[in-house]
Amino acid sequence: MNVRGAGLLTRLRPPPILVAAVTTGLALVVLIPAAVMSTVTTVLVFGVLVLLLLLTVLGFGRTAELFVVLGVLLVPLTRLHPVDAVAFITYADAAFAVGFGLMLPDLMRRPLNLPPVFVLGVSGVFTVGLFTSLLADDPMGSLNILVRLLVGAFGLTILISWWNPDRMRVLIVACAYVLGNVISVAYTVLKNETAHDGRRAGLAEHPNVYGLCALLAIAIIPFIVTQFPRSWRWIPLAAGVVCLYGVWSSGSRAALAVMIGVAVIYPVLARSVLAALGLGVALAGVLVFLGTLLDEDSSGNALGRLLGSGSSSLSDLARQQLFDDAVARFWQSPIIGNGLADIIEAHVIYIQILAGFGVIGLVFYLMVLWTTLQPLTFLHPPFALLALPAIAYVTLGFVTPVMWDRYIWVLMALALLAPRLAEADAAPPDEEESPEPSVGLHRRTGVADASA
Repeated sequence: MNVRGAGLLTRLRPPPILVAAVTTGLALVVLIPAAVMSTVTTVLVFGVLVLLLLLTVLGFGRTAELFVVLGVLLVPLTRLHPVDAVAFITYADAAFAVGFGLMLPDLMRRPLNLPPVFVLGVSGVFTVGLFTSLLADDPMGSLNILVRLLVGAFGLTILISWWNPDRMRVLIVACAYVLGNVISVAYTVLKNETAHDGRRAGLAEHPNVYGLCALLAIAIIPFIVTQFPRSWRWIPLAAGVVCLYGVWSSGSRAALAVMIGVAVIYPVLARSVLAALGLGVALAGVLVFLGTLLDEDSSGNALGRLLGSGSSSLSDLARQQLFDDAVARFWQSPIIGNGLADIIEAHVIYIQILAGFGVIGLVFYLMVLWTTLQPLTFLHPPFALLALPAIAYVTLGFVTPVMWDRYIWVLMALALLAPRLAEADAAPPDEEESPEPSVGLHRRTGVADASA
């Protein structure tokens, strides 16, 4: 086709809003009769309509990114799942599946740049885990947990690294995670629901998960603050106060203790005496405020349980028994372990790995964790701050059983992006090597690609 003919076709192309209207109308005519059959069908039809509309108006690239960000926003809301019979599949999983599914054709054309230590660690965990699971007393149970670890933790991390978002998109992802926690805390306040001896769970499946997500949100806020104009920094700081209430109301002693530890580490990463003094004053004020909230019934908040109130004593006894059982399992096969099926409830992830995959498996797992902490050793703020959630999780690993959960690893993945973001930020404008353009976007202009 000649240039003149191509220009004529371009001028004759209908506006996106008209295409959206026609597409939506056709979808309504075809799909609405099926929607009256059941609630699940109605939800699916509505999802298809929204997807068609977004694809028509935004294109594949921006729609894919929108669904990934939506998945990050939903990932702390673990209580929300589309099908009760398959409770471990959440709405966040569905959003991730759509987002990365739409990205996949473009991702297949991109190089996957991962730290060699991370690749070696993941490969080692998979190899050792597969071998020891096949030899375990409950091979299917162990393989089930191995698959969840590979998909929910390492798989999501690899997909985010493959997406390779730029600085602004990383900021949007971080803000979406914090917003999801704010929504969960708001639900707690509005519904005033309590569970597990006065503790609150928000829209998470358990108070400990609610507290852990709030902790990780607080850990990523220092990075967010550095990216906001000074006149707007009160917004992420206010969100941090909301998430602080999430930690408090969850009754999670571990989340509260680790939050204080991360607060102590932050001034070192920020390399600022002013930050240290300001944080010291803020912590003193928060502790005084929390102290005034303690009354005779402090069994449901984190500080009260940390001081021994409520069900903390019984919880300690149960955890000690699970810990002893996992240690005994480790000594039965210290080199390659006995599989993860029977020891996943032990509240120390490192003991779980030792008992399940042995010393060899733990070495490989620690290699994976090290790649998320590595930015702390050679990067300066703001990008070193992307590793704060990794510090929180690695520390919390001594008192928590969660290993593969998406609400953890979606932020751990951001630490892997830190070196590339720092390199792009330091490069002169005329020599900067821009990352691979996001799906459907031009490299520098950010204008939607007509071919998307």
